Amino acid sequence: MAIITRTAAGEKETVRQKRERDQELLVWPDLVFIEFIAAVLFTLTFVALSVLVDAPLLNQANSNITPNPSKAPWYLLNLQELLLHMDKGLAGVVVPTIALVVLMAFPYIDRSNEGQGVWFGTKNAVRITVFSFIFASFYLTISLLWDDGAHVRIYQQAPVTASNLGIGNYSDANQDRPEWLFEKNPFDGWPAEGLFKAGWDFVFLPNRVAARDEWTWSLPVPYQPGGGEHDGYLDWPQDFKRIPIPLNGTWLFHWDKPGWMPGWMLRIYPYDRHLDIPAITAEYVMPIGAILVGGAVMLLVLFKLGWASTMRDALIAIFTGFILTYFALTIIGAAFRGRGQELVPPTHVPNLEEDPTIMREHVPPWSHHLLIDSTTGTQA
Repeated sequence: MAIITRTAAGEKETVRQKRERDQELLVWPDLVFIEFIAAVLFTLTFVALSVLVDAPLLNQANSNITPNPSKAPWYLLNLQELLLHMDKGLAGVVVPTIALVVLMAFPYIDRSNEGQGVWFGTKNAVRITVFSFIFASFYLTISLLWDDGAHVRIYQQAPVTASNLGIGNYSDANQDRPEWLFEKNPFDGWPAEGLFKAGWDFVFLPNRVAARDEWTWSLPVPYQPGGGEHDGYLDWPQDFKRIPIPLNGTWLFHWDKPGWMPGWMLRIYPYDRHLDIPAITAEYVMPIGAILVGGAVMLLVLFKLGWASTMRDALIAIFTGFILTYFALTIIGAAFRGRGQELVPPTHVPNLEEDPTIMREHVPPWSHHLLIDSTTGTQA
């Protein structure tokens, strides 16, 4: 029990009462003995399961025969799922590290002693947890389906008649020919048609990588950066693939490549370095933006509703969203990823034991000269 007093300056000061001996527990034997019993029971259970249940192990690892799909252990499936949606360094190192650092920083961010060690210790904690769970589930599902192009497939498979849309000049013979919605420019004839069309095309990209390779737009400008051909228009993505880094030795100020530098130093020295903005956008900006925007919108809604009013409320929402994302990515990687890591229903996920065709033989490209013709005994 804690008693709150005030100092001469009027500041709050917490004084904890001295506990009696019967209110305390010793590490030995009270705590360690219970932990020892729990460890013994766990070990016996684990040994019994190992004897009674066969582990789903396959043959010895062979670099020439790999399963399709090839999945990580279940406790790393969430990281493998992240690899499908962002740069490998970002998914495997940066995002998990930042997430762990933020979780460890929670006690230092929230310094309040009120409700410590209590489940749902704030007034609206239950509401916040339920809302964060539902919001994170919906947001994560929409994001994954967008990156998989599910919305594009639905949109492209929605037929209407050409007569209803008024597209083109059709004779009576083909006036009712099925026309697909995606064949019509919804902003045809609008002011600033190109700007609206670029936004529309971005929403209906088949995946985030298409922002690097397939998304196109053009904007008239008086000056174009880079050393490519200048045609008076700023075109995505070609005009953004080689943006020079300042002081790279080949732009604005020119000098020869420093041959005196060792190889390891040349790797970090920005000589003749350029930025690939479309690749950076697809691999870094869009995934990070999706994470930050999702969290910001969730907190904004909670504060607007009046459910969240303190730092602890915000941390409860963030923690709930993190836990939901962690387990959801694990479940998706285990039960919804089929051949080639395609997003499929759980019933279409191959089973390594029941479907031997999953195992595929891989012939390295450098081994073609080692193949022996069995009829002549010479190399093929």
